[in-house]
Amino acid sequence: MDKEYIAELKLGVETDTWDIEGKILAQKSAGHIGRREIMDTAVSMVGDYFQVPPAYSAKKIQGKPAYYYIRSGKKTPGEIILSPVKVKINNINLLFYSGNIAGIKISCSSGTYVRSIVHDIGKRLGCGAVLTGLARTKIGDFDLNLSLGLNEILQIAEKKKLNLEEIISLYKGIINIEYCNFNKID
Repeated sequence: MDKEYIAELKLGVETDTWDIEGKILAQKSAGHIGRREIMDTAVSMVGDYFQVPPAYSAKKIQGKPAYYYIRSGKKTPGEIILSPVKVKINNINLLFYSGNIAGIKISCSSGTYVRSIVHDIGKRLGCGAVLTGLARTKIGDFDLNLSLGLNEILQIAEKKKLNLEEIISLYKGIINIEYCNFNKID
């Protein structure tokens, strides 16, 4: 199932998690990099793309997520070797670029790690990059732009005097919390 994300990245920084929360491994100047270089680099990744998942990921190694080995102290991020996985990048657009912060919109196949895309953009630009913000805006037919907020749903329900089951039957995209399984988090 295809997905769409809005991601913010910071050029000139590398961390062990490939996001801003990780331990800083290197910092380089990115002041020489222009908007055109970022756009060209991002666009060059469109199509089938072999991506190495981040060491801090749920990718399984001997039945356990890769992050398990790091968090338990059994391995360091540098010791985690994950094989490249073929994913598809349908489209990447540069939304903004100011200072060393850029925003990109990515449409991609399921299984794509946005942290890996950002990391690879930084490597290709020669300065490093980390993910600083991420929002999934679309998955399959579900589009954040077409969604209703909880307050909007409650206002409609109050106006039409609907109970929870009536709301769910009218708005098929609403999932009753009672049906969710929170025991399995992956």
